[in-house]
Amino acid sequence: MTEEQKRIKELEEEVSRLKGLAYQDELTTLYNRHGFKEESAKFIDEVKGYLENPSRRENFLIKSLSLGIFDIDNFKKINDTYGHQAGDEILKQASKIIKEKVRGIDIVARWGGEEIIVGLVGSDENHAFEIFDDIRKKIEEKTKVTVSGGVASFTEGGDFDSLFKKADEALYKAKQTGKNKIVKASDL
Repeated sequence: MTEEQKRIKELEEEVSRLKGLAYQDELTTLYNRHGFKEESAKFIDEVKGYLENPSRRENFLIKSLSLGIFDIDNFKKINDTYGHQAGDEILKQASKIIKEKVRGIDIVARWGGEEIIVGLVGSDENHAFEIFDDIRKKIEEKTKVTVSGGVASFTEGGDFDSLFKKADEALYKAKQTGKNKIVKASDL
């Protein structure tokens, strides 16, 4: 290998490392907001292609995408009572549980604060609801804290922002109506 080839390889490795830092949340090791948007955009484009012309793409595997947002209930109280290290540990545990419950193709990110967002590739809203409710129960069982969530599915003519807004509205409804539950956007 020539010196130039070695240098090119080193630079490629450095770019890969920096991209990882730019896309990853340091605390949870999940994607961060930027990483999630980049990854989900690829799937949204594929689902749009299918929805716009299903017959042309009838052998295509990814025909839907659902988005869910989890929010740890009473997180400020946890931090205020037990300290930020306890809050950080809860975030790490919840992140680990979520990652264990979804597939490798699915996208998981820390959206901000105590919110974790999940993109379920190929799942409709009802299937996503079942998965998210199972995750909710598992988090409560393992961490003794509760989470609320909202779930929405990508529909024709939408984009990431409209999908996120629907899931966020469903999350808000879950918080408003008692917490520790998952609400589907279609039920609003």
